[in-house]
Amino acid sequence: MVESANKAVYRRFVEEVINRGDVNVIDDLFHPEYTDHTAPPGLPPGTPVHDQVAGIPHLFRGAFPDLKFTIESMIEQDGWVGTRVQGEGTHTGAPFMGLEPSGRKAVWSSFGMFRIQDGKIIEHYGQPDLLGLREQLEGKSSPAQPAASNAGEG
Repeated sequence: MVESANKAVYRRFVEEVINRGDVNVIDDLFHPEYTDHTAPPGLPPGTPVHDQVAGIPHLFRGAFPDLKFTIESMIEQDGWVGTRVQGEGTHTGAPFMGLEPSGRKAVWSSFGMFRIQDGKIIEHYGQPDLLGLREQLEGKSSPAQPAASNAGEG
């Protein structure tokens, strides 16, 4: 089964921007009118799209130098790509969510909806499990077990 062009855009975002930290491809993947409805708190209004998106790998890769996101599933309808990803990494870098580096490995899930227009991501809604991630970094819970991958479905 051949992956759709819209799913391929999202896959490039995960593999190149998040996993490799290559912010040079952001302008190829994100529409100039991109809106993130669930942007991290504290993002100043009017922040250029490139800087908005580059902040994501900067934040996560800074805290988790061995960061890896795995696409567990994607579905597509009417220009929207719905995603379920699993993030994992070891908190040995910068402070994260107000917590100093713990050296703990964490595994968390995130759900997202990405609208693609003209081959670029123009809109995003997302919900990472930040509470579960924080509890792992504080030592209150263990990393979640990886789910079986269904990355090619949908």
